[in-house]
Amino acid sequence: MTKNAKRTLITLAVIIAMVITIIPNATVTATSSDYSHLIGNSDVKKPSVGGKLQILAKNGTMTLCGEDGNPIQLRGMSTHGLQWFPKVVNTNAFSALSNDWEANVIRLAMYIGEDGYATNPSVKQEVIKGIDYAIANNMYVIVDWHMINPGNPNDNIYSGAQSFFNEISDLYPNNKNLIYELCNEPNDGSGGVSNDAAGWAQVKAYATPIVELLRNKGNENLIIVGNPFWSQRPDLAADNPIDDNNTMYSVHFYSGTNPVSDVETDRNNAMSNVKYALEHGVAVFATEWGTSLATGTTGPYLEKADAWLEFLNANNISWCNFSLCNKNEVASALNSTTNLDPGYDKVWTDAELTKSGQYVRARIKGVYYATPDEPEPNKPQPPLDFSSGFWDFNDGTTQGFGINADSPITSIMIQNANNALELSGLNTHGSNDLSEGNFWANARLSADVWGHSINVYGFTKLTMDVISPSPTNVSIAAIPQSNSCGWANPTRAVRVFKNNFVAQSDGTYKATLTISVDDSPNFKAIAADSTDSIVRNMILFIGSSSDNLSLDNIKFTK
Repeated sequence: MTKNAKRTLITLAVIIAMVITIIPNATVTATSSDYSHLIGNSDVKKPSVGGKLQILAKNGTMTLCGEDGNPIQLRGMSTHGLQWFPKVVNTNAFSALSNDWEANVIRLAMYIGEDGYATNPSVKQEVIKGIDYAIANNMYVIVDWHMINPGNPNDNIYSGAQSFFNEISDLYPNNKNLIYELCNEPNDGSGGVSNDAAGWAQVKAYATPIVELLRNKGNENLIIVGNPFWSQRPDLAADNPIDDNNTMYSVHFYSGTNPVSDVETDRNNAMSNVKYALEHGVAVFATEWGTSLATGTTGPYLEKADAWLEFLNANNISWCNFSLCNKNEVASALNSTTNLDPGYDKVWTDAELTKSGQYVRARIKGVYYATPDEPEPNKPQPPLDFSSGFWDFNDGTTQGFGINADSPITSIMIQNANNALELSGLNTHGSNDLSEGNFWANARLSADVWGHSINVYGFTKLTMDVISPSPTNVSIAAIPQSNSCGWANPTRAVRVFKNNFVAQSDGTYKATLTISVDDSPNFKAIAADSTDSIVRNMILFIGSSSDNLSLDNIKFTK
């Protein structure tokens, strides 16, 4: 590079830096970042340093701060239901979190229904023990009134909320370590609350008296309030907040289910709703998130988790991973055979952690992470590379593809192999219907590409390479989606058969599958819409008579 070229680049960098410094209320996006916020944890301060928590305006955004007025971020774990996993409340486990994991917060999930507090009030003693262990191990502690079913916090089953919070605040008056989470996940199940302003009004009507109770007793503790649609609508709270200057609002997400977003206008996207909330004057806390689907199964989706954590860390949003338990599911941090008490050394070894647990421990510490099968540190994943304008998988990632949240089959494995999207276990797990019409029985994939431009205006075909170790039969139906075209059932699944496959020089076999606009009404509608022809998501229904195949070069053509 010449000196003049270097000088020009330096000048441009200075100008860009000056512009950035004068842009107000800017939140950092996940997909445009260099992921630099995944490494380091300088703002993750323990209560002995951070002291009393408060919400202050920083650069136009309401931000969690310590007693000294400087930003503080809480990173840690949430327990699973204490009625099921009470043994995780032990001093060795809490010491492991605080010292080995470097966590500064633990969330105590006290379920109310589901054999929890409403029918088994003794679970409260596990909460009290957990608070004591958290204080002794220098961590903040979230007392979580874990309401989920039924979905309305005003339901009679939750009538003990005020009494409970009154009792806990009597035991720990204005204690700097305590954080009160008043309702875990309001939702529309079992006569719950609607996913709109009216639903939030019901939640607010429940929470406000508890906030007032705590404040009238002199408790200045941080308070967190859930919101409709399983705490994915903090935007609703931003439009009608509780009148209290130390109350913030939760967001819950699972990296396999909830995609990232570059906008604050998409009310169907949890990250978009967080952006809206921040830009409209309230603070947000991710009190529950997981590396799997929202069901706790399939994954872990670590690249998508990287994108979410980059966004949270860059915007100083605190978070707790769900969950610290040994339940046999992907979202658990501990293997199913691991003792909930790590023992006298107060350390769970890597072999005792799931892949999710290994990952989250590293992300709390802010370091590169390694796993037993991948001993070299794994660097944060870069933003997806869609420079080709289609799915070519040449960036080494799955480019957003994962199991769709509504898939009837969730056990297949998805990964990038040889710069293609490899699917394993299709036939074994029943994703093998090869008919044109019954594609609903097959595994369903989705790939959210919000923020990337795949413009299909005037296009008529969707083609993809199907690669297999040997000739096979494959059935694929597709639903492209845009801002305005959310769903329209495919007309049919398109098939390729064994005789369509051609041997390749690497020993594999390849066929090209072509879906037309007549096969996918959504594709036809998006391609004909001159005002909204950008594909934002792709849903694929995959059936195969063999277990393993790969997809590559998924592209729209004229």
